[in-house]
Amino acid sequence: MIRGNWRGRMRRSNYPAEMLAVLAKELRVELRSRVALNAVGLFALAILIAVSYQIGPYTISPAERPFLLSALLWIILFFAASSGLPRVFVKEEDSQTAKTLRLASRPMAVFGGKLLFNLLLLVVMKALIVPLFCLLMGFEIAGVAGLMLLMATGAFSLAAATTLVAAIISRSSGSSTLFVVLTVPLVLPLLVVLIQGTRAAATTPPLTAVLPSLLPALSLGMATLLASAFLFPVVWHD
Repeated sequence: MIRGNWRGRMRRSNYPAEMLAVLAKELRVELRSRVALNAVGLFALAILIAVSYQIGPYTISPAERPFLLSALLWIILFFAASSGLPRVFVKEEDSQTAKTLRLASRPMAVFGGKLLFNLLLLVVMKALIVPLFCLLMGFEIAGVAGLMLLMATGAFSLAAATTLVAAIISRSSGSSTLFVVLTVPLVLPLLVVLIQGTRAAATTPPLTAVLPSLLPALSLGMATLLASAFLFPVVWHD
């Protein structure tokens, strides 16, 4: 009995190690192929250059600029992320490694490792795109700290919402299109509050200006994370 309890505790304690092992595998594969990074980066840059060429920083009046540019920024970020986030599970099916991963790691370790990878991908994408967007579009931010906190919360919430969807659509044809179709209704409330928070950060320096949007965004992310963690074992073994 004592030996069985000890083995059970050891197995439970291996969850962080399994998650990090899955994350390390994802990073090695991505650094070799750079499929997700190239997809996200090229998509975001193409849209950003096209939008800046057509709209530019001076065609929008100063009064309307925080409203329109905040919405445009998150639209670009979301659709750019949608070109790379589904790859986290699609590549397992394409390379026929999903069965091996099911045998090697427990579902929650797989979910945690894939979630961390998507989160890192979103952080890298935002670190590159947001400053470039502000430069090309003349988007002045009064509350930089508030915007950074909002971007971090948005990355967490988007990763929590999209990782489960990526697992659901991984075995279907036209997975990228299906990913967007399923994700938009799920993240629409999140995008609304993130746009509101970005507009507040652009016009108001104090950090407290983004709190009315930051708290709902974090709450939506936590609720989605809990629901995704509960449903993922069923989706992964289905």
